[in-house]
Amino acid sequence: MRVLRDAFAIFRMEATLFKRFPKLKVSAVGVIIIPALYALIYLSSVRDPGAHTGDLKAALVNLDQGLNYRGQDVNIGKTVVTAIKDKRTFGFVDYSQEEEAKLAVRQGHLSFALIIPKDFSANAVPGQEAAGGRLVMYVSEGNNYNGANIAKRFASELGHQVNINLNENRWSLVLTTATGSRDKLAELRTGVAALNDGASKLDAGLSKAEAGSNALATGTDGLGSAVVQLTDGVKQLGAGLRTMDQQRPPAQDLAALKSGPAELLAGHSELAKGLQGLQIGAQELADGSHKMRDETKGIPLVGTRISEGATQLGDGAALLGAGLQNARTGQSQLADGTQKLGVGVTKLADGMAALGGGIHTAATKVPADSKLDELAGASRTLVIGAQDLRSGLTQLKAGSKELASGLRLLNQALPGDVHALDGSARGLADSVEPAIEIVAPVLNNGAGFAPNFLATSLWLGAVMSAFLFHLRRLPEAAASMSRPARLLGKLGILGGLVVAQAMVIMLMSLLMLDLRVVRLGPYALTLALSSLTFLTLIVAITRAFGDAGKAAVLLLMVLQLSSAGGVLPVELAGGVYQTVSPWLPFTWVIKALRASMFDAFDGDWLSAWMVIGLIGSIAWLAACFVGRWQFVSQSEHRPAMEFEGI
Repeated sequence: MRVLRDAFAIFRMEATLFKRFPKLKVSAVGVIIIPALYALIYLSSVRDPGAHTGDLKAALVNLDQGLNYRGQDVNIGKTVVTAIKDKRTFGFVDYSQEEEAKLAVRQGHLSFALIIPKDFSANAVPGQEAAGGRLVMYVSEGNNYNGANIAKRFASELGHQVNINLNENRWSLVLTTATGSRDKLAELRTGVAALNDGASKLDAGLSKAEAGSNALATGTDGLGSAVVQLTDGVKQLGAGLRTMDQQRPPAQDLAALKSGPAELLAGHSELAKGLQGLQIGAQELADGSHKMRDETKGIPLVGTRISEGATQLGDGAALLGAGLQNARTGQSQLADGTQKLGVGVTKLADGMAALGGGIHTAATKVPADSKLDELAGASRTLVIGAQDLRSGLTQLKAGSKELASGLRLLNQALPGDVHALDGSARGLADSVEPAIEIVAPVLNNGAGFAPNFLATSLWLGAVMSAFLFHLRRLPEAAASMSRPARLLGKLGILGGLVVAQAMVIMLMSLLMLDLRVVRLGPYALTLALSSLTFLTLIVAITRAFGDAGKAAVLLLMVLQLSSAGGVLPVELAGGVYQTVSPWLPFTWVIKALRASMFDAFDGDWLSAWMVIGLIGSIAWLAACFVGRWQFVSQSEHRPAMEFEGI
C-alpha cells in the first residue's frame, strides 16, 4: 500500500501545477477535447460520401450517332444519358465537344468526363466482340486520386448496367423469336409430314414408273427392230412404187383401150348385118337350088346330074343358112360380150388411171431413204434413251427411298414442341445477383472508418497529453519513492486526461456522429483501456529515448495506421506491414472497437482486450525500469509547455 500512498503523493505534487499555472487547466481541457474534434471533423467528412456525389461536377459528352439495327433505330448513348441523369449520381454538365470537356477536367473545373463515342451503338449493339462498345472515362488522378477512383467505380457500374439493358433487349428479341419458332416448328412438322407422305407416294409412283420404264425399254427394243424392218420394207415399197409409177400406161393408151370395145361393138353390128345378108342369100340360094333342082330334072342327060347338083347345092345352102344362123347367134352373143367387155374395159381403164394416179401419189409420198435412215437412227436413240430412263428411274427410286427414310428420321427427330423460355427478358439478362448476407452490419462509410480514426484520435490525445508534462521529471520529494510509485504518480493526471478524452470521444461519436454501438459498455471500456495503454506506451518510449522518443511515437502512429488494417485489410498491404500487424496495439484496439461497435469477430472483444492489456503491462514494466528520472526542485517543477506571464 506504500506504493499507492507514494503514487498519490506524487499525483498531488503534479496536481499543484494546475494551481501554480492556471493556463495549464485550459491546455488540459483543450487536450481533452482536441482528439474528439479530430475524430469528429474527419469522420464527419467521410461519414457518407455517396450521399454527396451529386455535388461532384462531371462532364457528359454524348457523340453517339446510333444505328439502324434489324429495321429499328437504336441509340444507346441517349439511353445512357437519360438513365444517369435520372439517377443524379453526379452533377453532370453537358458538353458538345470532347476536347473542351477534357480541358475542363485537366484544369480542375470538373472531376471527370464521361465521353460516349460516336460509334458506341454501332459497336455495342451487334456484340460482335467483347467490350466492343467503349465508354470513355476521362479522369485526372493527380487532381484528386480518390475522386478518380470514384469515377472508375462509376464507369464499371455504368458498363454493367448498360450490358444489362442491352442483354434485356436481346433477350426480348429471343423470347419473341422463340414464340414465333413454336409456330414455325408446327409448320415445319406439318411440312415434313407432308414431305414424308409425298416421298412415300413418290416412291410408290417411281415403282410404277420403273415398271413402266422397263416395259418401255422392252417395247422400244422391239420397236427399234420393227422400225429397222419397217424402214427396209418402206424402202423396197418405195422402190416398187417408183418402178410401177414408171411402168404405168400413159393416159392416151388407156383412152385407146376405152375406145376399142366401142369400135369392136360397132364391127359386131356390121358383122351382124353381113351375116344377116349372108343368111338371106343362103336362103335364097337354097330356094334357088330347090327351084333349080326342080327345073333341071327334066333336062336330058344332064338334068339329073344338075338336079342332083342343085339338090346338093340346096342342101349346102341350107347348111350354110343354118351355119349363118348359128353364126348370127354367136355373133349376137359376142356383141353382148363385147358390150360387157366395153363396160369392163372402161372401168378397167378408169381404174388403171386411178391406180396409176394413186401409185404416182404414193411414189411421191414415200419418204426418201435418207429420211428413213434418220428414222432408224432415231429409233436407236429412242432405245438408248429408254435404257437410260430405266437406269435413271432405278437410281431415282433408290434416292426416293433414301429421301423417304431421311424424312422419316427428320420427322421423328423434330421435337414435339419448342418450350418457351421461362422468365422475363430482364431476368434472363441479369439472372444472377449475389445474395449478400451481412453480419455485423455497418451503418455507413463513416462508421466503417470510425474504429481506425477513433484509435488514431486516442493515440493523438495521448501524445498531446504527454506534451503537457515532462515525462522524465519529478519533484525532489519523489526521489525516495519506488519506481512503480513514481510511474503511478506521474500517470495519475495524464491517465485522467486520456480517460476524459476517451469519454468525450465516446459522447461525440454517439451524440454527434450518431454511431450505432451494439455493446455500449465494452465500447466505453475499450476506449478507456486503449487510451491508457497508448499513454503508457508513449511514456515508456519517451522515458527510454527522451525527446527523440516523441518523434518515434509519431512514426509509430504512422506505422500503425499502415499496418493495423483499419481502412483496408492488412493482407492487401503485404510485406512487412502484414508481418508487424499482430504486434501493434492499433491492430487490437481496432479489433476490440469493431467487436463492441458492430458485434464483429463474433463479439469477441475480450481476447482483443487481453492483448491490449498485455501490451499495456509490458509498456508499464518498461516505463518503470527503463530510463532515469530527473528530480527537480519545487521551483523547477513546471509543465512541459511554457505559459507566458507565469
